Amino acid sequence: MNRWARQVQELLPYTLKFRLILMLVMSVMIPLLVIGAISYYGLYNLLQNKVERGVDKNLEQERNGLDSILSNLDYSSRQLAFEGKVGKDLEAYLKTDDPLDKQHLGKEIEDYISLINYTNPLLGLTAYYLPDSKQFLFENLYINPKLDLNSFHAITSQPGKYTLNGPHQTLYVNSKNAVFSIMRETDSNGGAPAEPPIFVYIETNVSTIADLFNSEPYGMPVTHLLLDQNGKIIYRSGNDSFPVGADYKTLQAERKNDAVFFETTSKYGIKLAIVIANGDYHKEMNTWLKRFAIAGLVSLLLGLLIGRIIWTMIYRPLQRIRKQFKMLGENRFNEPPDAIHIKEFDELLAHFYDMRKRIRGLMSEIEVKETRKRHLEVEKLMYQINPHFIHNTLNTAQWLARMNGQDEIVKLLTVFTRVLNYNLGKEGQLVTVRDEIQTVRDYIDLQQMRYNYQFHIIVDAETDTEAIVVPRFLLQPIVENAMYHGFKNKDGMIQVTVRMAEDRRSFVLEVKDNGEGMAPEKVSELFAADDGGGRRKVGLGIGLSFVNNIVRVYYGEQYGLEVVSELGVGTAMRLKLPVVIKEGWNDDQDIDRGR
Repeated sequence: MNRWARQVQELLPYTLKFRLILMLVMSVMIPLLVIGAISYYGLYNLLQNKVERGVDKNLEQERNGLDSILSNLDYSSRQLAFEGKVGKDLEAYLKTDDPLDKQHLGKEIEDYISLINYTNPLLGLTAYYLPDSKQFLFENLYINPKLDLNSFHAITSQPGKYTLNGPHQTLYVNSKNAVFSIMRETDSNGGAPAEPPIFVYIETNVSTIADLFNSEPYGMPVTHLLLDQNGKIIYRSGNDSFPVGADYKTLQAERKNDAVFFETTSKYGIKLAIVIANGDYHKEMNTWLKRFAIAGLVSLLLGLLIGRIIWTMIYRPLQRIRKQFKMLGENRFNEPPDAIHIKEFDELLAHFYDMRKRIRGLMSEIEVKETRKRHLEVEKLMYQINPHFIHNTLNTAQWLARMNGQDEIVKLLTVFTRVLNYNLGKEGQLVTVRDEIQTVRDYIDLQQMRYNYQFHIIVDAETDTEAIVVPRFLLQPIVENAMYHGFKNKDGMIQVTVRMAEDRRSFVLEVKDNGEGMAPEKVSELFAADDGGGRRKVGLGIGLSFVNNIVRVYYGEQYGLEVVSELGVGTAMRLKLPVVIKEGWNDDQDIDRGR
């Protein structure tokens, strides 16, 4: 199951946007296609059954009409052909030689033919035909002698009874209309064929039958075909693709993919067929499909529009949430809260802001702990030496020197005591620049009394800087480093400069010597933490790392000691610090003054 799920995931687009569009398109198209398929087959069956029933019914009506016309033709021919008064009159007419009898009998026969034509208005030319002499008798219309009855196409025939011909040109001399005709042999008085043979010939106009045909049943254009008993087309209505004389079965096989065929057979053997083009036959279904396609397209466009709206509702809040995470990554904790006005997203943002608040609190807590840790380390360094023991020892040594008249020793101990008191914090954690400079002077005096070489110190402090408050014990470690690492027990000069920076919000402490200088790797070693190894310690064992630590404690991590040194030229150490110490520090923070 997991493998299939992974494969589905691989097939889906990677972005949420395209997955959402795909899901919306599927949610619109799948129900639409299912409903469309069900509707299509339901409507198809309904409409096709309706059309088929309608065409079959129409075809049945047309066949009945055709049968009716042919029945009239048949009936009329039987009235003139079978034994009866007209038959006796005709037989007598042919046998008598008396002109008066012939005239009388001929008048009776003509009246009878006129009566039959009057009672059957669909009948046309009517006559008796003698095939032996090719003579017509009692015709009601003038006959064209050039036309040959034997050339007419027989549609169907009943041997010894009748032959149905057509369509062919009428025998009427003044017309070229196409007609159907029937020829029926008359009977003698004994029921046998008359001698010589006599046939009844009756015509009916093809238009009479064509008028029966509905050219557009149910609004669909159709082609009507009449077929003889051999399946040959003898009549068509308005479609040249079904020529007269062609074989119907062959054309039906050729057109089976683009036309629909309906057919029926009259009782006289004539087949009536209807041909409907597929486009016309399926017109209603095609119209429905077009409408359905338009409805589907509109539904799809609406689905995409709704998808766009939904995507906007999701994408924009996600962008705003992503912006909040980005600002959090940039340590921008003070950005104002944002509201999306969508419950789920607002709840998510509420959890995010709560998390941001806790992260900020934890970072502040860590910062405070680290600061306190560094402060304690500084305090630890400051109180490495037991102050009570040192003061008692110094006071004893000073008293003994004074008793023995050792004024130089007294002076040395006095200066050293003052320096020691300052370094051990007797003046407080924060002092002025003036106090720092004075302590540096005392320290230099002490060193000059201790060693037999001279140090030249130049102090240049601007008046505006003397009252600035700084952390205690900044300058002495720097000056001490210059003495021990710069001169190697040789005479030299140290210049201490304190000046205001150009922005007047900062000031610069600089200690410069003209000693031997240092290589870059040596400079980096100056800031190494005291790890108890073999690195040389001077003075109270507090080096430049102390200066960096105390500066960062009181001013921030961005501040520190800058060292520029060149071998054979000298070294310059510089501190650029704000005039005001950062908030949150005071002179008594975390300091035990009871010692």
